[in-house]
Amino acid sequence: MACLIDIVPGLEKAVTAALADSPDVDEYVVVRTCNRLEAYAATEANESIRRRLEATVRQAIPFQEREFWYFLEDQNSVKHLFSVVCGIDSLIVGEDQIQHQVRESFAQAKTAGNVGPVLNALFEEAIVVGKRVRTETDLNKGAVSVGSAAIELAEQRLGPLVGKTVSILGAGDMAGVIAKNLAGKRPNTVFVSNRTFDRAQELARELAGTAVTMDRMDEMISRSDVVLVATSAPHDVVRQVNVAAAMKSRPAKPLLIIDVSVPTNVTADVTSVPGVSLSTMAALDAIAAKNVEKRKNEISAAERIIAQELAKIDRTEKQRRANEAIRRLGQMAEEIRQNEATAAKNRIRNTDADEVIDDLTKAIVKQISAEFIKNLRIAAEQGDTTTCATAEKLFGLTRPTKKE
Repeated sequence: MACLIDIVPGLEKAVTAALADSPDVDEYVVVRTCNRLEAYAATEANESIRRRLEATVRQAIPFQEREFWYFLEDQNSVKHLFSVVCGIDSLIVGEDQIQHQVRESFAQAKTAGNVGPVLNALFEEAIVVGKRVRTETDLNKGAVSVGSAAIELAEQRLGPLVGKTVSILGAGDMAGVIAKNLAGKRPNTVFVSNRTFDRAQELARELAGTAVTMDRMDEMISRSDVVLVATSAPHDVVRQVNVAAAMKSRPAKPLLIIDVSVPTNVTADVTSVPGVSLSTMAALDAIAAKNVEKRKNEISAAERIIAQELAKIDRTEKQRRANEAIRRLGQMAEEIRQNEATAAKNRIRNTDADEVIDDLTKAIVKQISAEFIKNLRIAAEQGDTTTCATAEKLFGLTRPTKKE
């Protein structure tokens, strides 16, 4: 499993293509949230896929000063997925958007035919774990998403949003979360602007607001009390020149800009314009820290549930492997029995029955034990006492005691 922060356009597409084109990947699910991109792959070639994804990210991202992706394998990746679905691994602990986003990504992968039995079982179990945590703990009680934290921050700075003019720049996942958390705040006007105007219109309809084209962004800013920036652009969208132009018509009216984009889409020098203040994702850290502190006990409870589910998966996998070994052993023994029985029936017409039965049983025992004996001797020659002890345990053998 690879976890990658999506900070450039096209990375999700590149990662998906890398997994789809790899002969070593049996199944895959790409999970896209507001501030992360994760890829889960079922494969027997972990190192090969790691190298492929690492090369994909390095090619898509033009700088390499810092590592912002990481890889997890096997049980660690399962534990991580469970933590993500439960909201433990979120900026705002307990946020309730992530489970929906994971479920949606999983459904899309299934529809595309990229999910088989391994990832189907894994993601179904992850969703069950998420439900358990939300039912059995208070982890998400009163919890906020990044979007609602942005609204909370706006209220801390401006007071109630009743009668205020709010602008949302962007119409993607994060903007949608912000819009959801505006419900009940009763702003006077809501403007929505986006590079794709159709998307802006859709979100504006949900908010009973007004869609604005990007070429009217300065005008929109000039009429706003707070501007919430949540785009996925790889470059600055709101610059000092935009804000300066907007503030000319309202010099005495303060403006709050909250930029929750990753990377930031507002230049830091906008604060040089009188009356303008800017907050970025860093400003949400205090809210996040407070959130974590209040939920420490709930995090522990959630982690216990995750540990229980991981232990259950481990037991199930061990049972599955044992059952598979038993099935194959029984299949081998039955094949030997049938072959020898057929041979004995052909011989018994012309040979003494006792001799045939004696030969039959010897042949069955010899064939069943041949591979076992060969491997046991090899283990003994190599000093592999563990295998020898296991064989004794499996067959219920007891070591002879030394005579005094």
